[in-house]
Amino acid sequence: MEDKSTYFSRKMPDEDLSIDIFLKNDIKHGQNFKMHWHEHLQIYYFIEGRAILECGKNRFQVSPGNIALANSNELHYVESLSDDLAFYMIRIAPSFLFSNQVDLLQTKYLAPLALNRIAFRNMIESDVQILDCITRILQEYSTKETGYELAIKAASYQLIVLLLRGYVSKILTENELAERTRNLKRFEEVFQIIEKNYAEKISLRQLADSVNISTYHFCRTFKQLTGKTTTDYINGVRLEKAAYFLEQTNLNITEIAIKCGFDSVNYFSRLFRKYYNTSATKFRDAHTGKFY
Repeated sequence: MEDKSTYFSRKMPDEDLSIDIFLKNDIKHGQNFKMHWHEHLQIYYFIEGRAILECGKNRFQVSPGNIALANSNELHYVESLSDDLAFYMIRIAPSFLFSNQVDLLQTKYLAPLALNRIAFRNMIESDVQILDCITRILQEYSTKETGYELAIKAASYQLIVLLLRGYVSKILTENELAERTRNLKRFEEVFQIIEKNYAEKISLRQLADSVNISTYHFCRTFKQLTGKTTTDYINGVRLEKAAYFLEQTNLNITEIAIKCGFDSVNYFSRLFRKYYNTSATKFRDAHTGKFY
C-alpha cells in the first residue's frame, strides 16, 4: 500500500549500533503522537508529567517512574495530560541483538523476537531490575565512554531476559503474525480517513468499502487491531480534537461539539466526561490562560 500514514519509520542515528535513544519533551497538554506502528520494540520511561498511552487493545494513564513497552507491529499512541510531559524512548532494532554466528540462543530466543512473534505485556510496574537495565542503557548512551556500545548491548540482553521471564503476553504463530501485519498495512487508509474526516459523518459502509471487505469482517478486524469498536475509536479521535479546541480556542462548547462531528451537544458532553473524567467546562477552566 502506498499510503503508510500509520507506519512510522525513524532512521537509526547510528546504523552500526541499531538502537535509538532520545528524550521526548515537546508534547504539550492535549497534544498527541498520533496512532502509529513500526517493526522495532519500543520502550518508554516516563520521568515527568502525565499521559495516556494506548498500546494495541490496552489503555493506561502513566506518570513519572512508569515503564511501558510498545511491541513490534502494535498500534500505539501517546496523549499528554500535562505541559511538563517528558519521557525517554529506547528503540531496539532486532538486528541489534544478533551476532554473525547462528547458534542455539539466536534460534531459540532472538529469531522469534526479530520475526515479531513474541508480544510482551505493555506496562511494567515496580520492577527494580528492569529499571536498572534502562538506567544503565541511558547512562551509557549519554556518556559514550569507551566500550559504551558493548555496555548497552549487555544491558539490552539482560533486559530481554527479564522480559522473556516475566512479561510475555503471547507468542504468535507464523500465520497470526502474517495476518496482523497484513491487516495493519491494509487498514492504514481507514485510519487516515478517520483522521481527515472526523468532523463529518463517517459510515461503517464507507470504511469497509475502502478496504474492500464486508462490514462484518471489517468490524471484527478493526476490533482485533485497536481493541475498540469503530464507533468508540472515531469518538475517541473526535474527543481528542475537542480537548485541543477547548484548550487552544475561544469557541463555545456547542461550536466545538459540532466542529468535531457530534450532532448532539448532550451526547458530546456525556462522552467527554466519560473519556476525560471531567466535564468539558471544567476541563476548559483548568486550562484558562493558555489561549487568552
